[in-house]
Amino acid sequence: MFEGDLDEGELELGQVIANVKSIVPAAQVVEDMMREFYETKARLTT
Repeated sequence: MFEGDLDEGELELGQVIANVKSIVPAAQVVEDMMREFYETKARLTT
């Protein structure tokens, strides 16, 4: 994207878009991220 201009710029998504498996609400993303954080933290501190 060129200086935020979606009409004149190009939006490069090719490499990233293949990793999108589902579309979920932002709240779910945060909940999943926090759950993974606490699971990892518990595993690393035991």
